[in-house]
Amino acid sequence: MLLSIGLLLGGCQNWWTARQEPLPSDPTTPVGTALLFKKLLDSGSTADATCLLAASRGKPLLAEQRYELLPELERLRSLVGGLPITYCRTDSSAPFRSVVWLELDYLYTLRFTLDRRDSLWFITALEFIPWHRPAVPLFPDPAE
Repeated sequence: MLLSIGLLLGGCQNWWTARQEPLPSDPTTPVGTALLFKKLLDSGSTADATCLLAASRGKPLLAEQRYELLPELERLRSLVGGLPITYCRTDSSAPFRSVVWLELDYLYTLRFTLDRRDSLWFITALEFIPWHRPAVPLFPDPAE
């Protein structure tokens, strides 16, 4: 009798999943910076999204460099804007550097390389990876 009640209660636990807390989208964590960038793209604020981009070692971009990236980010927004995030993975290669992968709608992946400057994280490289296709570097420009 006790065994059957234990199995019943243990089996019911599989039907209800624990509620997961959403990750904060703020620039104080690598994942938060990537989520904030995606949120800004979804809302159409590509000019604000360029403020999260930085040159190597987290050095801020000049206004001219941010302006030149606007068409590329608009194109990215038209491809991935509004798609749900289906998977998030992070890897810390050093205390000041991290890599974040955001899978979008099981089809696309955005690969962010982030560097920490002071207490904030900035995107120093961004790649768009379509499903079963080679990665497309968006930032920095591979021609530079």
